[in-house]
Amino acid sequence: RGRTFWRSFTRGAGIGKVWLDGRVTADLARSNAQIGTAAAWDAGLTGKGVTVAVLDTGADLGHPDLAGRVGTSRSFVEGEEVADRNGHGTHVTSTVGGSGAASGGTEKGVAPGATLAVGKVLSDQGSGSESQIIAGMEWAARDVRARIVSMSLGSPEPSDGTDPMAQAVNTLSEETGALFVVAAGNTGAPSSVGSPGAADAALTVGAVDADDQPAYFTSAGPRLGDNALKPDISAPGVDILAARSRLAPGTGDYTSMSGTSMATPQVAGVAALLAQEHPGWSGAELKDALLSTSRQLDTSAYVLGAGRVAVPDAVRAHLTATGSADLGFHRWPYDTDRPVTRTLAYRNTSDAEVRLRLSVRGAPDGVVTLARDTLTVPAHSTASTTVTGDATRAPVGETSGQVVAAAEDGTPLAHTVFGLVKEEERYTLTVHVKDRDGAPVPADLTVQRLAEGEDARPAHVGDTGTLQLRLKPGTYTLATFLDVRGGHGADSLGLGFLTAPEIRLDHDQDITLDGRELREVRAAVDRRTETRQLLMEYDRRANGADLFGAVQVPLAYDSVFAAPTPKVTQGTFEYRTVWRLAKPLLEVKGVREATVQPGGTLAEGHTRLPLADVGDGPLTGVSG
Repeated sequence: RGRTFWRSFTRGAGIGKVWLDGRVTADLARSNAQIGTAAAWDAGLTGKGVTVAVLDTGADLGHPDLAGRVGTSRSFVEGEEVADRNGHGTHVTSTVGGSGAASGGTEKGVAPGATLAVGKVLSDQGSGSESQIIAGMEWAARDVRARIVSMSLGSPEPSDGTDPMAQAVNTLSEETGALFVVAAGNTGAPSSVGSPGAADAALTVGAVDADDQPAYFTSAGPRLGDNALKPDISAPGVDILAARSRLAPGTGDYTSMSGTSMATPQVAGVAALLAQEHPGWSGAELKDALLSTSRQLDTSAYVLGAGRVAVPDAVRAHLTATGSADLGFHRWPYDTDRPVTRTLAYRNTSDAEVRLRLSVRGAPDGVVTLARDTLTVPAHSTASTTVTGDATRAPVGETSGQVVAAAEDGTPLAHTVFGLVKEEERYTLTVHVKDRDGAPVPADLTVQRLAEGEDARPAHVGDTGTLQLRLKPGTYTLATFLDVRGGHGADSLGLGFLTAPEIRLDHDQDITLDGRELREVRAAVDRRTETRQLLMEYDRRANGADLFGAVQVPLAYDSVFAAPTPKVTQGTFEYRTVWRLAKPLLEVKGVREATVQPGGTLAEGHTRLPLADVGDGPLTGVSG
């Protein structure tokens, strides 16, 4: 029957071509539905009167969804206008507050009434410098006076929250009251939150899919170094449809992207809705409200924070709480460990007092305790209590959960996410790196625990030349390829290989990768050659682990170096410098003087020229 229908249909008069009616998903509309944005719109909240600054690759200000929506803009990228030729900035800006005009309003942003400010801090290639980004942050918070600053950007390396961008977030947040909403990152690994999202004051955003499960790419905590509780909250970030910059490659008014970059502007938009409802609230108060009213998820707080942002709960809430309580990093050994206590504050914006029942969820018995299990919060006032984490009762690893504040009938009203980290047996390996002159120098390390199933991990030594690694007991190899002073004069550049092939770590210790021990490695042959290829390789094998590293040395380096090492006692270690040498493409065998008229008189205006003998045969030349 299907074949009969198809023949009769396609042979019908006037039918030249048949298009299949493919399914189209309105993804920004879907994500708005997922977080419940319509509840705010129905209550008349659109972000009106609230300025949101978006710091990204700029924006296509002529896009229908952004036309007339951007109040001010500025580029901090030298030689580039605000115009977005990358596409990322237009996408996130429209997610915050696009009008949806190109889709008849269907694909409008979370806060379509907010005033948008666009700062271009990333180039058309999608990259930028810390100084450009900090300048954009200062402009947004101080000059534009934005209440919300949306930043779908971050460093590729994890941050401990003390770098310049993170410090700028903390300083500007305290100084201006702005709320910086920042992407967690897209590495999909533990302890990988970058800067400025690692800042204490930042509202750091992870990503979930349409089922509120962690997106595979979302960067997780705990924060590098101090194991603090990050990220803070999450939002949809998979296949989000939003405005496409017409200055970037592609077609159509909309395009789909995934990442914590897509989740971040949704949270920034919700913050704008809440800021309209509570014009007197600071950024820190908005952050607490968004965290304490989020939808609680089963996933660890070190992956998705307090939960997925929930607009209905945020805008309808009369009670909010401290958003998160970091109950500390408890270092091994635990001899001097002490419980950590934090204050929990509750704010009641209603006309009647609220009586709360407080309970702990998600932690083993006795690990997290409350000073009291009931609390009364007066009308238009606050009340507080404390929560304590005792790591001596906790399992090794991460413990997270919520302190839930419920009404007397058991209805949850707000929650505070908590977390603590109890370290397994670990020791501190302090690594010092020095150049050929003995000065501290930055370096990229490869760290390998010599045990079966263990993968090598990268580590970066900063400008101080010193890095502390907190590692499991065992045997380790460290290795680095390091730019050093070359062996051929002031402008010479060399590449050195430094390694500690066998470190037995069963106590805290220091080790130095010392460039003063480097020795130049040369290839000596009995005829004239030139280098066609130069490789530096090493191979370390022991206990089921195999670490191999190699560098094809670029032409910019005119010398290579390696440092001697003690003989290993476990497995094997081998270093190789490998040359591919060949006969030079051009040889000069001698220099003689010649003219076209040997021994004769040169014509007026002619001079003698030195000529090179390039082989057998007559020596010829010209004069002139």
